[in-house]
Amino acid sequence: AAAPAAAAPAAAAPAAAPAGEEAKARGNKQFKEGKFENAIASYTEALQRGGNDADAKWQSIVLSNRAMTRLKIGGYEDAEDDCTKALKLDPKNVKAYLRRGAARSVSGNYLESLEDYECALRLEPKNRDAKVEITRMKDILGGANQTPDFDM
Repeated sequence: AAAPAAAAPAAAAPAAAPAGEEAKARGNKQFKEGKFENAIASYTEALQRGGNDADAKWQSIVLSNRAMTRLKIGGYEDAEDDCTKALKLDPKNVKAYLRRGAARSVSGNYLESLEDYECALRLEPKNRDAKVEITRMKDILGGANQTPDFDM
């Protein structure tokens, strides 16, 4: 009778939940509370605890969350790096495309930003944010003087 009781708790534990899930949840809570530096630390901890055992899609989500947090504090280059890593792990992560597009836009990389927003829209054809940003990037790029000035 002791053997079935011992087996039950093991079966109840979700096998797919990475070790860093608790840190990820803490990071989400801290983000909502506006504690961005703490959230970054929690997401970093989640990634470290998740390690190689965590599946690629989960790691991609955590990286995308950390990127959003970095955008909030002006860490645009780090946000872009997190999104690039997230997209290598899960090329269908729409939020990572949107967030990398935002980071690139703020950094003045409008063409790359436009490409990210277009990728997001291909994956999610009804995504309003992607549509708005595509229009904005095209307006910026269309209004830019694209002819180099060699008379400097």
